[in-house]
Amino acid sequence: MIPQETIEQIRDTVDIVDVIGDYLRLKKRGRNFLALCPFHTEKTPSFTISPDKQMYYCFGCGKGGNAITFLMEHEKMTFVEAVRHLAAKANITIKETGSDYRREQLERLNYAHVVALDYFKKLLFDKRYAKVLDSYLRGRRSISNDTIETFQLGLAGEEWDGLIKYAGSKDLSPEDLEKAGLAIHSEKKHSYFDRFRTRLMIPIFNLSQKPIAFGGRTLKKGEPAKYVNSPETPLYSKSHVLYALNFAKEAIRDAGEVYVVEGYFDVISLWQAGIKNVVASSGTAFTAHQARLLARFAERVYLFFDADSAGQQAALRSVDALFDAGLEVKVMISPEGEDPDSLARKHGADRIVGIKAAALDYIAYRLRDIDVASAGLIAKEKLVKELAAVGEKIADPTRRSLFLDEAAAALRVDRALMKTGLPPASETAERVAERRRRLNKIELDFLSLLFNNPGSIDYVFERIAPDDFDSRQLSRLYATMITQYQSDGELDPGRLIELFADDEMKSLVGEIAFIDWPPDSVSEETRAHASRILEEKRKKIRKQLQRELSEAEAAGDTDRADEILEQLKSYGL
Repeated sequence: MIPQETIEQIRDTVDIVDVIGDYLRLKKRGRNFLALCPFHTEKTPSFTISPDKQMYYCFGCGKGGNAITFLMEHEKMTFVEAVRHLAAKANITIKETGSDYRREQLERLNYAHVVALDYFKKLLFDKRYAKVLDSYLRGRRSISNDTIETFQLGLAGEEWDGLIKYAGSKDLSPEDLEKAGLAIHSEKKHSYFDRFRTRLMIPIFNLSQKPIAFGGRTLKKGEPAKYVNSPETPLYSKSHVLYALNFAKEAIRDAGEVYVVEGYFDVISLWQAGIKNVVASSGTAFTAHQARLLARFAERVYLFFDADSAGQQAALRSVDALFDAGLEVKVMISPEGEDPDSLARKHGADRIVGIKAAALDYIAYRLRDIDVASAGLIAKEKLVKELAAVGEKIADPTRRSLFLDEAAAALRVDRALMKTGLPPASETAERVAERRRRLNKIELDFLSLLFNNPGSIDYVFERIAPDDFDSRQLSRLYATMITQYQSDGELDPGRLIELFADDEMKSLVGEIAFIDWPPDSVSEETRAHASRILEEKRKKIRKQLQRELSEAEAAGDTDRADEILEQLKSYGL
């Protein structure tokens, strides 16, 4: 267990802006920071980070929390992992007590990948495999020792159980490796063997610089599978990861743009040539999640794929998701017979930058091999609909209008044919809006005033009970606020949010905490809202008593009727 005082020290030391800034591209807006939400699809930033409250809240999907919950949600860390991560960031030493948290599932998987990475890196420099290092990496691939070290390249040897034996000495079982996607169980032989053998190993890291998967490039001639990649695990989902984003994110953020290539060695060669803002899509079209991930750091994407038809098709398949994430897209065209890897090795960064300068906008790239003037009616209709659909995915109205104007001009059609409009609101946004409609606005504003009130609010808790609320959710939150105030002497929404396990209540805390009030009006508004809640309480009591009085009089129960009249008088009703 991590002592509570250590957790409090970590909370008080770390800055949520610095924490989230490692993962998202932030823009200053007044006292707060804005970013594209990492938890739902959006084109206009609604994810807000407050340095004052040390909280985040998305006004689109309702996700809210503090630095710890962000790491738990975004990086799939356990609470303990998140606290450890922040402690390391703040240079705070943690003295833990209690059980061995390393054996929690995610930490166990993380540990397995760290051990595997160590094993593969050592094996690359083993004398038995000197030919791989000298002939293949340093020779054919022209990869320097510095680059090998940066990307932490390694090697899986010829043994069927080399990693299994090594991991066994590190307190990892074959079952642990199987769960991590590093070993395979043979039902026929009732035994385990290494997933990767005789392959150059390329580790894949998450944004926290932890290894979560591997790509293995075969070193054997005639091997049918050129690459073998880690399977999906609780740590790794291919559709959610971009290779080398952990290395490139700062360079991408600084440049505001990114090169997107297909393969591992495309990235590595460009990086070695001096181009650092580069990631790989691993040969597949972009998923919506990958595009949103990239949009946190960049505004413009340069698709730089192979010159062959497969590379060109990959570029076209990637565009929808990238436009949908609000990114500007340009396509770089490699010379025939070349790819980013070979161009970087043969000609260096200058040639790459030259190709980038000649990059085509998407419309020009899409129509480059089409004679629009002689295109038939059906063909032109398909192009109009295709480009109009792409245009709809551009969030900024000015840029969307310019795109559709350009598309209409390129296709030689009337601008009116290019339909406009944005996709409907997301399901998450509708759900949040519906919740807001259900909640009592007076009660919701009242709780937000309590979060904003730095003074004594004992009088509020003495006069208003949780049962006085109409909303069951707000009543539950208010009761927890009372408990925190009585325990700590203050209200802290950033800490309060950790007391709730369900996402609905966490979202509610975030929403209420982000309602701002002018500081000079908070005290007065708090008293005014408290009075309105008490007045509503009196009205409900009066209605109930009047209903009971009518029932007593109808039944001829004069004693009960007199008792109710006295109650009405005592309440001043």
